[in-house]
Amino acid sequence: MSYNVLADKDKISELILKYNLALDLLETQLNMIIKEFEFKNKYNPVEHIKSRLKSESSALEKLEKKGYDITIENLKNHIHDMVGIRIVCSFISDVYDIVNIIKNSKQFKIKSEKDYIENPKDTGYISYHMIVLVPIYFNDNIEYIEAEIQIRTIAMDFWASLDHKIQYKFPEETPKSVKEELYDCSLVIQALDRKMYQLNENVKNSNNL
Repeated sequence: MSYNVLADKDKISELILKYNLALDLLETQLNMIIKEFEFKNKYNPVEHIKSRLKSESSALEKLEKKGYDITIENLKNHIHDMVGIRIVCSFISDVYDIVNIIKNSKQFKIKSEKDYIENPKDTGYISYHMIVLVPIYFNDNIEYIEAEIQIRTIAMDFWASLDHKIQYKFPEETPKSVKEELYDCSLVIQALDRKMYQLNENVKNSNNL
């Protein structure tokens, strides 16, 4: 089954175009506000940025897992991460600096946010998630497109990447013992992040003496 069976091809193409426009615009806006932060603070908190547009097949699979019919309306209303940006920072403090400059930006609206750093998932997943509304101009109208921004440290990104690769190897449910090991690794990652943050703060304080 594919979108083409259940929806007009032109409508799907138009929607994908809007997502692409939103992704391009969001990348540009984020780069601008990060460069402004760097200029003001003489410091760039970002290690690297990754972006992606979720494929139609992935979106279809996600809709099916959620139990929704395959329609364009359900795609727009229930898939919030078609447009995705991941910002990887050095330290925990950098994550919250990025969160704050995004919140203070007038380029887009914040729809929702979840702090999985203060409140990690039961799996051990740690990151900061934001859903933003990106204004695009299409057919002389302004339309707001949802995009997900994930902000995390290098250590958090390392854990999340390997967690995905390990769990992907199990076609069915991941064994409990593996989940427990991954959770324990997450605790180590969290402790490492705190230690590296404190070390960085100590170095900065000593340089200011």
